[in-house]
Amino acid sequence: MTATTEGLTRTVCEYVAASRYDDLPADVVEVAKRLTLDSLGTTLAGGTLGDGGPETAAVVLSSGGNPESTVLGYDKKVSAVMAGLANGAMVHALNYDAIGAEGGHPGAFALTAPLAIAERRGGMSGKDFINALVVGVEVEMRSVIALLRAGVNTKGRFLEGQLLSYVGATLSAGRALELSADQLDSALGLMLMQSSGSRQVVVYGDPPAKGIYAAFPNQGGVLAALLAQEGLGAHCDALEGQAGVFAMFYNGVYDASIITEGLGTTYYTLDSSFKPWPTSGLIHAFIEAGLQLRNDDGIDPDVVVELRLTGHPDSRNWFEPVEERQRPGSAASAANSVYFGAAKALANGAVTLSDFTPEGLGQPEALQLTAKGSHELDASLSPHAGIVEVVLRSGATAARRVALPLGHPARPLSREQLVDKFMDCASHAPLPLSEGALESVVDLIDRLEELDDVTAIPEALSRR
Repeated sequence: MTATTEGLTRTVCEYVAASRYDDLPADVVEVAKRLTLDSLGTTLAGGTLGDGGPETAAVVLSSGGNPESTVLGYDKKVSAVMAGLANGAMVHALNYDAIGAEGGHPGAFALTAPLAIAERRGGMSGKDFINALVVGVEVEMRSVIALLRAGVNTKGRFLEGQLLSYVGATLSAGRALELSADQLDSALGLMLMQSSGSRQVVVYGDPPAKGIYAAFPNQGGVLAALLAQEGLGAHCDALEGQAGVFAMFYNGVYDASIITEGLGTTYYTLDSSFKPWPTSGLIHAFIEAGLQLRNDDGIDPDVVVELRLTGHPDSRNWFEPVEERQRPGSAASAANSVYFGAAKALANGAVTLSDFTPEGLGQPEALQLTAKGSHELDASLSPHAGIVEVVLRSGATAARRVALPLGHPARPLSREQLVDKFMDCASHAPLPLSEGALESVVDLIDRLEELDDVTAIPEALSRR
Protein backbone atom coordinates (compact mmCIF):
# COMPACT_ATOMS: atom_id res chain seq x y z
CA MET A 1 0.00 0.00 0.00
CA THR A 2 1.22 3.52 -0.68
CA ALA A 3 -0.55 5.47 2.05
CA THR A 4 -1.53 4.94 5.66
CA THR A 5 -4.67 2.85 6.04
CA GLU A 6 -5.18 3.17 9.77
CA GLY A 7 -8.86 3.70 10.40
CA LEU A 8 -9.86 3.44 6.74
CA THR A 9 -13.04 1.48 7.44
CA ARG A 10 -14.01 3.87 10.21
CA THR A 11 -13.35 6.92 8.04
CA VAL A 12 -15.59 5.55 5.30
CA CYS A 13 -18.36 4.65 7.75
CA GLU A 14 -18.31 8.09 9.37
CA TYR A 15 -18.52 9.71 5.93
CA VAL A 16 -21.52 7.59 4.94
CA ALA A 17 -23.34 8.08 8.25
CA ALA A 18 -22.86 11.86 8.18
CA SER A 19 -23.67 12.33 4.48
CA ARG A 20 -26.67 14.45 3.53
CA TYR A 21 -28.42 15.26 0.26
CA ASP A 22 -28.04 18.99 0.88
CA ASP A 23 -24.26 18.61 0.66
CA LEU A 24 -24.37 17.14 -2.85
CA PRO A 25 -23.47 19.36 -5.82
CA ALA A 26 -26.14 19.73 -8.51
CA ASP A 27 -24.10 17.87 -11.13
CA VAL A 28 -23.71 14.88 -8.80
CA VAL A 29 -27.48 14.82 -8.24
CA GLU A 30 -27.99 14.81 -12.00
CA VAL A 31 -25.65 11.83 -12.44
CA ALA A 32 -27.49 10.00 -9.66
CA LYS A 33 -30.79 10.49 -11.51
CA ARG A 34 -29.19 9.24 -14.72
CA LEU A 35 -27.92 6.17 -12.89
CA THR A 36 -31.42 5.53 -11.56
CA LEU A 37 -33.07 5.74 -14.99
CA ASP A 38 -30.36 3.80 -16.79
CA SER A 39 -30.19 0.99 -14.22
CA LEU A 40 -33.96 0.66 -14.15
CA GLY A 41 -34.00 0.21 -17.92
CA THR A 42 -31.24 -2.40 -17.99
CA THR A 43 -33.02 -4.30 -15.20
CA LEU A 44 -36.28 -4.43 -17.14
CA ALA A 45 -34.55 -5.68 -20.30
CA GLY A 46 -32.46 -8.14 -18.31
CA GLY A 47 -35.65 -9.82 -17.17
CA THR A 48 -36.16 -11.39 -20.60
CA LEU A 49 -33.02 -10.97 -22.71
CA GLY A 50 -30.18 -11.30 -20.27
CA ASP A 51 -28.38 -14.54 -19.46
CA GLY A 52 -29.46 -15.68 -16.01
CA GLY A 53 -31.94 -12.88 -15.36
CA PRO A 54 -35.13 -14.86 -16.04
CA GLU A 55 -33.75 -17.95 -14.29
CA THR A 56 -32.83 -16.01 -11.15
CA ALA A 57 -36.18 -14.22 -11.12
CA ALA A 58 -37.98 -17.56 -11.43
CA VAL A 59 -36.15 -18.97 -8.41
CA VAL A 60 -36.77 -15.85 -6.34
CA LEU A 61 -40.45 -15.59 -7.25
CA SER A 62 -41.03 -19.24 -6.35
CA SER A 63 -39.36 -18.82 -2.97
CA GLY A 64 -42.12 -16.74 -1.38
CA GLY A 65 -41.39 -14.67 1.72
CA ASN A 66 -42.65 -11.36 3.02
CA PRO A 67 -43.77 -9.02 0.20
CA GLU A 68 -41.34 -6.17 0.91
CA SER A 69 -39.64 -5.17 -2.34
CA THR A 70 -40.54 -5.48 -6.02
CA VAL A 71 -38.95 -7.84 -8.50
CA LEU A 72 -38.78 -5.20 -11.20
CA GLY A 73 -40.69 -5.99 -14.36
CA TYR A 74 -42.64 -8.81 -12.73
CA ASP A 75 -44.97 -6.72 -10.53
CA LYS A 76 -44.50 -9.03 -7.55
CA LYS A 77 -42.88 -8.43 -4.18
CA VAL A 78 -40.52 -10.65 -2.21
CA SER A 79 -38.20 -10.05 0.74
CA ALA A 80 -35.76 -7.19 0.31
CA VAL A 81 -32.82 -9.61 0.39
CA MET A 82 -34.27 -11.74 -2.40
CA ALA A 83 -35.28 -8.67 -4.42
CA GLY A 84 -31.62 -7.66 -4.22
CA LEU A 85 -30.69 -11.03 -5.69
CA ALA A 86 -33.23 -10.95 -8.53
CA ASN A 87 -32.86 -7.30 -9.52
CA GLY A 88 -29.09 -7.52 -9.15
CA ALA A 89 -29.06 -10.44 -11.59
CA MET A 90 -31.15 -8.54 -14.13
CA VAL A 91 -29.45 -5.13 -13.92
CA HIS A 92 -26.15 -6.48 -15.27
CA ALA A 93 -27.41 -9.48 -17.24
CA LEU A 94 -26.99 -7.65 -20.55
CA ASN A 95 -23.75 -5.85 -19.64
CA TYR A 96 -25.63 -2.65 -20.49
CA ASP A 97 -25.40 -0.94 -17.08
CA ALA A 98 -23.24 2.09 -16.28
CA ILE A 99 -19.53 1.83 -15.56
CA GLY A 100 -16.81 4.14 -14.26
CA ALA A 101 -14.46 5.90 -16.64
CA GLU A 102 -11.44 4.25 -15.00
CA GLY A 103 -13.21 1.16 -13.71
CA GLY A 104 -15.96 0.15 -11.35
CA HIS A 105 -19.55 -0.79 -12.03
CA PRO A 106 -21.86 1.72 -10.32
CA GLY A 107 -24.82 0.61 -12.42
CA ALA A 108 -24.56 -2.87 -10.91
CA PHE A 109 -25.80 -1.73 -7.49
CA ALA A 110 -26.68 1.99 -7.58
CA LEU A 111 -30.41 1.33 -8.02
CA THR A 112 -30.81 -2.23 -6.77
CA ALA A 113 -29.60 -2.21 -3.17
CA PRO A 114 -31.00 1.15 -1.99
CA LEU A 115 -34.35 0.59 -3.76
CA ALA A 116 -34.83 -2.80 -2.10
CA ILE A 117 -34.34 -1.14 1.28
CA ALA A 118 -36.46 1.89 0.36
CA GLU A 119 -39.44 -0.30 -0.45
CA ARG A 120 -38.97 -2.39 2.68
CA ARG A 121 -38.88 0.60 5.03
CA GLY A 122 -41.32 2.83 3.12
CA GLY A 123 -41.47 6.60 3.21
CA MET A 124 -37.94 7.15 1.89
CA SER A 125 -37.69 10.47 0.11
CA GLY A 126 -36.09 10.96 -3.25
CA LYS A 127 -33.42 13.14 -1.66
CA ASP A 128 -32.46 10.43 0.80
CA PHE A 129 -32.45 7.86 -1.99
CA ILE A 130 -30.10 9.97 -4.11
CA ASN A 131 -27.76 10.41 -1.14
CA ALA A 132 -27.75 6.67 -0.40
CA LEU A 133 -26.98 5.92 -4.03
CA VAL A 134 -24.11 8.42 -4.21
CA VAL A 135 -22.24 7.30 -1.08
CA GLY A 136 -22.10 3.71 -2.29
CA VAL A 137 -21.01 4.69 -5.79
CA GLU A 138 -18.42 7.10 -4.44
CA VAL A 139 -16.64 4.59 -2.20
CA GLU A 140 -16.82 1.77 -4.76
CA MET A 141 -15.36 3.87 -7.56
CA ARG A 142 -12.66 5.27 -5.29
CA SER A 143 -11.75 1.70 -4.26
CA VAL A 144 -11.23 0.67 -7.88
CA ILE A 145 -9.09 3.71 -8.62
CA ALA A 146 -7.09 3.15 -5.42
CA LEU A 147 -6.05 -0.20 -6.88
CA LEU A 148 -5.38 1.08 -10.39
CA ARG A 149 -3.21 3.97 -9.19
CA ALA A 150 -1.12 1.48 -7.24
CA GLY A 151 -0.53 -0.55 -10.40
CA VAL A 152 -2.91 -3.41 -9.62
CA ASN A 153 -4.52 -5.30 -12.48
CA THR A 154 -8.11 -5.24 -11.25
CA LYS A 155 -9.06 -7.71 -13.97
CA GLY A 156 -6.56 -10.32 -12.87
CA ARG A 157 -7.90 -12.98 -10.51
CA PHE A 158 -11.19 -11.34 -9.56
CA LEU A 159 -14.24 -9.88 -11.28
CA GLU A 160 -13.91 -6.30 -10.12
CA GLY A 161 -17.56 -5.55 -10.93
CA GLN A 162 -18.73 -8.31 -8.60
CA LEU A 163 -16.21 -8.12 -5.79
CA LEU A 164 -16.06 -4.36 -5.23
CA SER A 165 -19.80 -3.94 -5.77
CA TYR A 166 -20.20 -5.63 -2.38
CA VAL A 167 -18.70 -2.49 -0.85
CA GLY A 168 -20.95 -0.09 -2.74
CA ALA A 169 -24.12 -2.12 -2.27
CA THR A 170 -23.54 -2.50 1.47
CA LEU A 171 -22.92 1.19 2.02
CA SER A 172 -25.87 2.29 -0.13
CA ALA A 173 -28.18 -0.15 1.65
CA GLY A 174 -26.81 0.91 5.03
CA ARG A 175 -27.33 4.60 4.31
CA ALA A 176 -30.87 3.86 3.11
CA LEU A 177 -31.48 2.27 6.52
CA GLU A 178 -29.92 5.32 8.22
CA LEU A 179 -27.37 3.15 10.03
CA SER A 180 -24.91 4.76 12.43
CA ALA A 181 -21.17 4.67 11.79
CA ASP A 182 -20.88 1.77 14.26
CA GLN A 183 -23.61 -0.17 12.45
CA LEU A 184 -22.04 0.55 9.06
CA ASP A 185 -18.73 -0.74 10.40
CA SER A 186 -20.45 -4.01 11.28
CA ALA A 187 -22.24 -4.09 7.94
CA LEU A 188 -18.88 -3.96 6.13
CA GLY A 189 -17.62 -6.80 8.32
CA LEU A 190 -20.68 -8.85 7.45
CA MET A 191 -20.14 -7.91 3.80
CA LEU A 192 -16.57 -9.18 3.96
CA MET A 193 -17.78 -12.57 5.23
CA GLN A 194 -19.81 -12.97 2.03
CA SER A 195 -17.59 -11.33 -0.59
CA SER A 196 -16.72 -13.28 -3.71
CA GLY A 197 -15.92 -12.76 -7.36
CA SER A 198 -13.43 -15.27 -8.75
CA ARG A 199 -12.53 -14.70 -12.40
CA GLN A 200 -12.34 -18.46 -12.88
CA VAL A 201 -15.88 -18.45 -14.21
CA VAL A 202 -14.68 -16.58 -17.32
CA VAL A 203 -11.22 -18.11 -17.81
CA TYR A 204 -12.45 -20.30 -20.68
CA GLY A 205 -14.96 -17.78 -22.03
CA ASP A 206 -18.18 -16.44 -20.57
CA PRO A 207 -20.80 -18.99 -19.53
CA PRO A 208 -24.34 -17.63 -19.09
CA ALA A 209 -23.94 -17.47 -15.31
CA LYS A 210 -21.35 -14.70 -15.70
CA GLY A 211 -24.23 -12.38 -16.54
CA ILE A 212 -25.66 -12.51 -13.02
CA TYR A 213 -22.57 -11.69 -10.99
CA ALA A 214 -24.20 -8.47 -9.72
CA ALA A 215 -26.92 -10.57 -8.04
CA PHE A 216 -24.63 -11.63 -5.23
CA PRO A 217 -23.25 -8.27 -4.03
CA ASN A 218 -26.74 -6.77 -3.99
CA GLN A 219 -28.13 -9.68 -2.02
CA GLY A 220 -25.10 -9.64 0.28
CA GLY A 221 -25.13 -5.88 0.75
CA VAL A 222 -28.81 -5.73 1.66
CA LEU A 223 -28.43 -8.71 4.02
CA ALA A 224 -25.34 -7.23 5.70
CA ALA A 225 -27.08 -3.90 6.29
CA LEU A 226 -30.19 -5.56 7.74
CA LEU A 227 -28.15 -7.78 10.06
CA ALA A 228 -26.19 -4.77 11.30
CA GLN A 229 -29.44 -2.91 11.90
CA GLU A 230 -30.55 -5.81 14.10
CA GLY A 231 -27.44 -5.29 16.21
CA LEU A 232 -25.17 -8.06 14.94
CA GLY A 233 -21.65 -6.77 15.54
CA ALA A 234 -18.82 -7.41 13.07
CA HIS A 235 -16.25 -4.66 13.67
CA CYS A 236 -13.08 -6.00 12.07
CA ASP A 237 -11.34 -3.37 9.90
CA ALA A 238 -13.08 -4.94 6.91
CA LEU A 239 -11.32 -2.78 4.32
CA GLU A 240 -7.78 -2.34 5.63
CA GLY A 241 -7.33 -5.30 7.98
CA GLN A 242 -4.66 -7.97 7.52
CA ALA A 243 -7.29 -10.22 5.94
CA GLY A 244 -9.63 -7.44 4.83
CA VAL A 245 -10.86 -6.74 1.32
CA PHE A 246 -7.64 -5.21 -0.02
CA ALA A 247 -5.27 -7.63 1.68
CA MET A 248 -7.22 -10.79 0.93
CA PHE A 249 -8.04 -10.10 -2.69
CA TYR A 250 -5.30 -7.66 -3.80
CA ASN A 251 -2.29 -8.52 -1.61
CA GLY A 252 -2.61 -5.24 0.27
CA VAL A 253 -1.50 -3.18 -2.72
CA TYR A 254 -3.62 -0.04 -3.06
CA ASP A 255 -3.46 3.72 -2.50
CA ALA A 256 -5.72 4.39 0.48
CA SER A 257 -5.42 8.15 0.03
CA ILE A 258 -7.58 7.89 -3.10
CA ILE A 259 -10.40 6.58 -0.93
CA THR A 260 -10.16 9.15 1.85
CA GLU A 261 -8.89 12.41 0.39
CA GLY A 262 -11.67 14.73 -0.71
CA LEU A 263 -14.33 12.27 0.44
CA GLY A 264 -17.55 14.26 0.52
CA THR A 265 -16.17 17.17 -1.51
CA THR A 266 -14.68 15.62 -4.66
CA TYR A 267 -16.92 13.18 -6.51
CA TYR A 268 -15.74 10.31 -8.68
CA THR A 269 -19.43 9.61 -9.27
CA LEU A 270 -19.22 12.26 -11.98
CA ASP A 271 -17.04 9.86 -14.00
CA SER A 272 -19.92 7.43 -14.53
CA SER A 273 -20.23 6.30 -18.15
CA PHE A 274 -23.54 5.31 -19.72
CA LYS A 275 -23.39 2.69 -22.40
CA PRO A 276 -24.84 3.27 -25.88
CA TRP A 277 -24.44 -0.45 -26.69
CA PRO A 278 -25.13 -3.58 -24.58
CA THR A 279 -21.54 -4.77 -24.28
CA SER A 280 -18.51 -4.39 -22.07
CA GLY A 281 -17.25 -0.81 -22.21
CA LEU A 282 -13.91 -1.98 -23.62
CA ILE A 283 -15.70 -3.01 -26.81
CA HIS A 284 -17.37 0.33 -27.51
CA ALA A 285 -14.45 1.86 -29.40
CA PHE A 286 -14.45 -1.12 -31.78
CA ILE A 287 -18.21 -0.91 -32.28
CA GLU A 288 -18.01 2.79 -33.06
CA ALA A 289 -15.10 2.25 -35.44
CA GLY A 290 -17.04 -0.51 -37.19
CA LEU A 291 -20.08 1.74 -37.49
CA GLN A 292 -17.96 4.49 -39.01
CA LEU A 293 -16.56 2.07 -41.60
CA ARG A 294 -20.03 0.85 -42.52
CA ASN A 295 -22.13 4.01 -42.25
CA ASP A 296 -19.65 6.80 -43.00
CA ASP A 297 -17.18 5.09 -45.33
CA GLY A 298 -19.78 2.90 -47.05
CA ILE A 299 -17.86 -0.35 -46.58
CA ASP A 300 -19.85 -3.29 -47.95
CA PRO A 301 -19.37 -6.21 -45.52
CA ASP A 302 -19.75 -8.66 -48.40
CA VAL A 303 -16.42 -7.55 -49.91
CA VAL A 304 -14.45 -7.73 -46.65
CA VAL A 305 -11.90 -10.55 -46.79
CA GLU A 306 -10.03 -9.77 -43.59
CA LEU A 307 -10.96 -8.04 -40.32
CA ARG A 308 -8.07 -6.74 -38.23
CA LEU A 309 -8.59 -5.51 -34.68
CA THR A 310 -6.08 -3.68 -32.48
CA GLY A 311 -6.51 -2.87 -28.80
CA HIS A 312 -4.60 -2.14 -25.61
CA PRO A 313 -3.08 -5.14 -23.78
CA ASP A 314 -5.69 -4.71 -21.02
CA SER A 315 -8.30 -5.83 -23.55
CA ARG A 316 -6.78 -9.29 -24.03
CA ASN A 317 -9.61 -11.08 -22.23
CA TRP A 318 -12.09 -9.50 -24.64
CA PHE A 319 -10.23 -11.04 -27.61
CA GLU A 320 -9.40 -14.41 -26.13
CA PRO A 321 -9.98 -17.32 -26.17
CA VAL A 322 -10.30 -16.58 -29.87
CA GLU A 323 -12.60 -19.50 -30.70
CA GLU A 324 -15.12 -18.37 -28.08
CA ARG A 325 -14.87 -14.68 -28.96
CA GLN A 326 -15.35 -15.34 -32.68
CA ARG A 327 -18.39 -17.51 -32.13
CA PRO A 328 -19.82 -16.71 -28.68
CA GLY A 329 -22.23 -19.27 -27.30
CA SER A 330 -24.23 -16.95 -25.06
CA ALA A 331 -25.30 -13.33 -24.73
CA ALA A 332 -22.86 -12.89 -21.84
CA SER A 333 -19.99 -14.13 -23.98
CA ALA A 334 -21.05 -12.00 -26.95
CA ALA A 335 -21.20 -8.88 -24.78
CA ASN A 336 -17.53 -9.46 -23.91
CA SER A 337 -16.30 -10.15 -27.44
CA VAL A 338 -14.50 -7.48 -29.49
CA TYR A 339 -14.84 -9.72 -32.54
CA PHE A 340 -18.61 -9.96 -32.15
CA GLY A 341 -19.17 -6.24 -31.48
CA ALA A 342 -17.06 -5.07 -34.42
CA ALA A 343 -18.59 -7.64 -36.76
CA LYS A 344 -22.14 -6.72 -35.81
CA ALA A 345 -21.40 -3.05 -36.44
CA LEU A 346 -19.96 -3.84 -39.87
CA ALA A 347 -22.67 -6.32 -40.82
CA ASN A 348 -25.69 -4.28 -39.74
CA GLY A 349 -24.66 -0.66 -39.33
CA ALA A 350 -26.03 -0.85 -35.77
CA VAL A 351 -25.68 -2.87 -32.57
CA THR A 352 -28.93 -3.42 -30.67
CA LEU A 353 -30.44 -5.61 -27.98
CA SER A 354 -31.76 -7.97 -30.64
CA ASP A 355 -28.17 -8.88 -31.54
CA PHE A 356 -27.90 -10.70 -28.20
CA THR A 357 -30.96 -12.90 -28.63
CA PRO A 358 -30.46 -16.51 -29.81
CA GLU A 359 -31.30 -15.40 -33.35
CA GLY A 360 -28.86 -12.51 -33.17
CA LEU A 361 -26.05 -14.69 -31.88
CA GLY A 362 -26.40 -16.94 -34.90
CA GLN A 363 -26.58 -14.25 -37.61
CA PRO A 364 -24.56 -15.66 -40.54
CA GLU A 365 -23.39 -12.29 -41.87
CA ALA A 366 -21.80 -11.36 -38.55
CA LEU A 367 -20.24 -14.77 -37.92
CA GLN A 368 -18.71 -14.77 -41.40
CA LEU A 369 -16.92 -11.55 -40.47
CA THR A 370 -15.71 -12.81 -37.09
CA ALA A 371 -14.24 -15.87 -38.81
CA LYS A 372 -12.15 -13.52 -40.98
CA GLY A 373 -10.82 -11.69 -37.95
CA SER A 374 -7.46 -11.43 -36.21
CA HIS A 375 -6.20 -9.21 -33.44
CA GLU A 376 -3.09 -7.67 -31.97
CA LEU A 377 -2.35 -5.77 -28.76
CA ASP A 378 -0.57 -2.42 -28.81
CA ALA A 379 0.59 -0.85 -25.54
CA SER A 380 0.83 2.57 -27.20
CA LEU A 381 -2.98 2.75 -27.37
CA SER A 382 -5.03 4.01 -24.47
CA PRO A 383 -7.18 1.39 -22.69
CA HIS A 384 -10.30 3.03 -24.13
CA ALA A 385 -9.09 3.04 -27.75
CA GLY A 386 -9.73 0.61 -30.55
CA ILE A 387 -8.76 0.23 -34.21
CA VAL A 388 -10.79 -1.65 -36.80
CA GLU A 389 -9.18 -2.27 -40.18
CA VAL A 390 -10.67 -4.18 -43.10
CA VAL A 391 -9.02 -5.64 -46.17
CA LEU A 392 -11.33 -5.65 -49.16
CA ARG A 393 -11.60 -8.09 -52.06
CA SER A 394 -9.92 -5.52 -54.30
CA GLY A 395 -6.87 -5.48 -52.04
CA ALA A 396 -7.64 -2.02 -50.71
CA THR A 397 -7.78 -1.38 -46.98
CA ALA A 398 -9.80 0.95 -44.78
CA ALA A 399 -9.39 1.66 -41.08
CA ARG A 400 -11.00 3.67 -38.32
CA ARG A 401 -9.52 4.49 -34.91
CA VAL A 402 -11.62 5.64 -31.96
CA ALA A 403 -9.74 7.09 -28.99
CA LEU A 404 -12.71 7.81 -26.68
CA PRO A 405 -15.98 6.09 -27.57
CA LEU A 406 -19.46 7.49 -27.23
CA GLY A 407 -20.65 7.16 -23.63
CA HIS A 408 -17.33 8.12 -22.04
CA PRO A 409 -17.74 11.12 -19.67
CA ALA A 410 -15.88 13.23 -22.23
CA ARG A 411 -18.51 12.21 -24.84
CA PRO A 412 -21.64 11.58 -22.75
CA LEU A 413 -25.00 10.39 -23.98
CA SER A 414 -27.57 13.16 -24.12
CA ARG A 415 -30.69 13.05 -21.98
CA GLU A 416 -32.70 12.19 -25.09
CA GLN A 417 -30.38 9.28 -25.87
CA LEU A 418 -30.68 7.99 -22.30
CA VAL A 419 -34.48 8.22 -22.42
CA ASP A 420 -34.54 6.42 -25.77
CA LYS A 421 -32.32 3.71 -24.31
CA PHE A 422 -34.64 3.35 -21.32
CA MET A 423 -37.70 3.08 -23.54
CA ASP A 424 -36.03 0.46 -25.74
CA CYS A 425 -34.93 -1.56 -22.71
CA ALA A 426 -38.36 -1.32 -21.10
CA SER A 427 -40.02 -2.62 -24.27
CA HIS A 428 -38.41 -5.97 -23.44
CA ALA A 429 -39.71 -6.10 -19.85
CA PRO A 430 -41.19 -9.44 -18.68
CA LEU A 431 -44.65 -7.89 -18.37
CA PRO A 432 -45.92 -5.43 -21.01
CA LEU A 433 -45.73 -1.81 -19.89
CA SER A 434 -47.77 0.98 -21.41
CA GLU A 435 -46.08 3.97 -22.97
CA GLY A 436 -47.91 6.15 -20.47
CA ALA A 437 -46.52 4.16 -17.55
CA LEU A 438 -43.00 4.44 -18.90
CA GLU A 439 -43.35 8.16 -19.49
CA SER A 440 -44.56 8.56 -15.91
CA VAL A 441 -41.47 6.72 -14.67
CA VAL A 442 -39.20 9.03 -16.66
CA ASP A 443 -41.04 12.01 -15.17
CA LEU A 444 -40.70 10.64 -11.63
CA ILE A 445 -36.96 10.19 -12.04
CA ASP A 446 -36.59 13.63 -13.64
CA ARG A 447 -37.94 15.08 -10.40
CA LEU A 448 -36.59 12.41 -8.09
CA GLU A 449 -35.41 14.92 -5.50
CA GLU A 450 -39.03 16.11 -5.11
CA LEU A 451 -40.52 12.70 -4.28
CA ASP A 452 -41.76 12.06 -0.76
CA ASP A 453 -41.54 8.30 -1.28
CA VAL A 454 -39.48 6.59 -3.99
CA THR A 455 -41.79 3.58 -3.97
CA ALA A 456 -43.75 5.66 -6.49
CA ILE A 457 -41.27 4.41 -9.11
CA PRO A 458 -41.91 0.63 -8.84
CA GLU A 459 -45.60 1.41 -8.36
CA ALA A 460 -45.66 3.25 -11.68
CA LEU A 461 -44.28 0.13 -13.36
CA SER A 462 -47.39 -1.79 -12.34
CA ARG A 463 -49.47 0.27 -14.78
CA ARG A 464 -49.45 -2.02 -17.79
